[in-house]
Amino acid sequence: MKNNDILKSFALRAKNKLLGKDTRESVNTKIKTISFRDDAFKEKVEYLMDKEDEIFNPMHFLMDDKVLKSLDSEQKERYLLTTIDKYNRFKNEITMERSC
Repeated sequence: MKNNDILKSFALRAKNKLLGKDTRESVNTKIKTISFRDDAFKEKVEYLMDKEDEIFNPMHFLMDDKVLKSLDSEQKERYLLTTIDKYNRFKNEITMERSC
């Protein structure tokens, strides 16, 4: 399975879980929390905002392949959702900085 297919399947599962359509039992898993004060990640978000039309898969660009490959499916879903949340926070922060 390609990385794009994997990300799509995780995003779909996460969406279904949020909508209450998750058919599997919920399992508590431990995952390292991603810091919201990450300068390297912020630089990637700024690059994405500047090069919006050139990046075809922004989530893949933001996620670390080594970390993604080392996680099980539940952890991958959480990693994807955490990355999306982190991206939205930085995007809003950058937008506010640029508008001032």
